[in-house]
Amino acid sequence: MTADKHFNRWMRRAGVVFLLVLAYVLMADMAIPMTPHAMVQRPVLTIAPRVAGEVVEVDVTNNQAVKAGDLLFRIDPSDYQLAVQKAELALREAQQTNDNLKAQLAQADAAITEAKAEDLEKRRELKRLRALHQRKLVSQQQVDQAATDVDAAAAQLLAAQEKRRAIAIDLGGEGDQNLRLQQAQNQLDQARLDLSRTEVRAPEDGVVSNLQLVSGIQAQAKQSLLSLVVTGRERIAADFREKTLKDVAADAPAWVVFDALPGKVFPAVLSSRDLGVAKGQLSPNGQLAQPDDSDRWVRDAQRIRIYVKLDDNKLPQSLVTGSRATVMLTGTDSGLLRWVGKLQMNIVSLLHYVY
Repeated sequence: MTADKHFNRWMRRAGVVFLLVLAYVLMADMAIPMTPHAMVQRPVLTIAPRVAGEVVEVDVTNNQAVKAGDLLFRIDPSDYQLAVQKAELALREAQQTNDNLKAQLAQADAAITEAKAEDLEKRRELKRLRALHQRKLVSQQQVDQAATDVDAAAAQLLAAQEKRRAIAIDLGGEGDQNLRLQQAQNQLDQARLDLSRTEVRAPEDGVVSNLQLVSGIQAQAKQSLLSLVVTGRERIAADFREKTLKDVAADAPAWVVFDALPGKVFPAVLSSRDLGVAKGQLSPNGQLAQPDDSDRWVRDAQRIRIYVKLDDNKLPQSLVTGSRATVMLTGTDSGLLRWVGKLQMNIVSLLHYVY
């Protein structure tokens, strides 16, 4: 056999192998799609104090695991303790002011009773004098003076009633409805709340990460001082080409390979998928649409994010947030394709081990 014939035979064999590989790639891309664009995600909380002040104590170290409610750091409470004392004094002053107003209100009630008695007495005297005047026993001047006294008594009664009304308005409602006490109590509650916020505690179970906080720093309210990586709510996010997900069931089984754990294949299941991507989000920004003006014949495939969880729903502790992974979904009932897919993932895991 000549060299040309030998070369042509190998070229035909290579062409057949290429077509077989291409057919497998096209079929596998639809039935058992795989993506290396996957990673471990955990919620990361930025911890910021609600009040300002000097950090006097840091109770955690970098990469320390904490439970919800554990103390992270403490801000100097001196100013806030004084604020609580001031608010307590203001509440006592408000109570004393109300007690004084209640005493004045009682005096006003007594003054009204006295004014009513005086008014009644003056009216009786006027009535008596008018009767005597009709019998010519008293002068008109005495009757007029009695009428003037009645008007004065009525005015004095009205003044006493208005004074009581002013005192009652200043006093306000009784008990919990009293405005002065409500304001003072609110100020005290706020002062106590601010004092409690000088101790910053972990809102969730997690691990303190990239800790740079030290005592002596002047903390500002709502300024982030450390990060807390939440544990127990991990997920694996994977970005697949849009077309490969059309035949994948909502709870399709999957396999996951982590770059940090080469040689190991983890069974998983599809848990959810996002409904859209950022480019498809409409925002009322007042601008006109910007159609895609690319003239490329073959554009980049759109990727959709899905989420998978391991069968035991527990990630290995050694995986950090952002750990890279490779995910394969099985959108077929073919046992052969699933076997081939698992074999492919084992090969990928070994390649990760070599790499």
